[in-house]
Amino acid sequence: MKVTLSTIGRFHMFPLARELERHGVLNRIYSGFPWSKLAREGVSKSRVTRFPYVRPILMGTRVLPFQVPAAVLDRLHQLSVVTLDHYVARTLPDSDIFVGHEGVGLLSGAAAQKRGMLYICDRGCAHMAWRERLLNEENARFGLPARPRPRTYSREIEEYHQADLIVVASEMAKRSFLAKGIDAQKIAVVPYGVNFDRFHPAGKPSAERFEVVFVGGLSLRKGAMDLFTGFEAAEIANKRLTIIGQVDPQVEALLGARLSHPMINRLGHVPHDQLKHHMSRAHVMVMPSIEDGFGMVVGEAMACGCPVIVSNHTGAADIVADGENGYVVPIRAPEFIAERLEELATDPDRQRAMSKAALHSITRLGGWDVYGQRMIDLYAQALNARGRFA
Repeated sequence: MKVTLSTIGRFHMFPLARELERHGVLNRIYSGFPWSKLAREGVSKSRVTRFPYVRPILMGTRVLPFQVPAAVLDRLHQLSVVTLDHYVARTLPDSDIFVGHEGVGLLSGAAAQKRGMLYICDRGCAHMAWRERLLNEENARFGLPARPRPRTYSREIEEYHQADLIVVASEMAKRSFLAKGIDAQKIAVVPYGVNFDRFHPAGKPSAERFEVVFVGGLSLRKGAMDLFTGFEAAEIANKRLTIIGQVDPQVEALLGARLSHPMINRLGHVPHDQLKHHMSRAHVMVMPSIEDGFGMVVGEAMACGCPVIVSNHTGAADIVADGENGYVVPIRAPEFIAERLEELATDPDRQRAMSKAALHSITRLGGWDVYGQRMIDLYAQALNARGRFA
């Protein structure tokens, strides 16, 4: 069995590629990133085909001293995925399976099928229509206009119907596809793994101050406003919220001076290999996403012994046993976040018990090696179901 992958960036696709290569089944992985962004991913350079001509331009807009209009960013994103898709369709090597990450598999997937390959759509988030409805609701909730992306929307919807199989990382994501009429037999759920070499306990929380951490892009989609409202409402004498990652301009404008309050520790970008220190020293990580197909940082925090509070629309809620290794709360419910923070802050024994349970439960889920084996097994089953053998 030989498998070719395509992704606009890195995401979970490079840990997958690394495991496929280790098992001798990786043919090639395509990426829109330059090698400088991929060299540390553990995949042989000879197996990586780069198309770094558009995506780096989009990435470069993040460091400009002015805000680029959303319409321009959307156009650059669309251009980056379409050009990569065209390139892969023209150069795709012979394989048994082609796996296209969301948005980049429409033309290349059809080209693969035409040549007798199986086309699998790997979707990291919920169904596009389900997701867009939630995000438009969130924009309206805070008086912001909808942000239509018709080209991106239509491409991904077509991919779902074109693909022989759709792989998602959570039951929440699967439910979103079922709600939009996709046959359950066409959907497979395989949860992401954790890099235990990189994420493990590396310190302990302070006994003097209650530490809360958020990791990721702070956006409306990630539940930014509920995070702040819940944290601010929590009656905890000495508390601090550390924000690791970029703050979306919309959220920056909505929060204003709240972002610079002394209780807020805004760090911006932190190197990946340093995250374990911040997670280990936090009493809890909060991820109240409005929609998140999984949320890999949740498993990473748990691997550092950090309990989590996640929304029921965060796919990683699948690995959270409510009240044991963390909490699952409804979306748009900051009062629940405040209550759970207060419970952990006022009961150190509970926090320590949850810390141990978080580490134990994520260890049982497994690392990327387990994820890779599950995907290889799934690929083999998919080929066998169609009368082909791995």
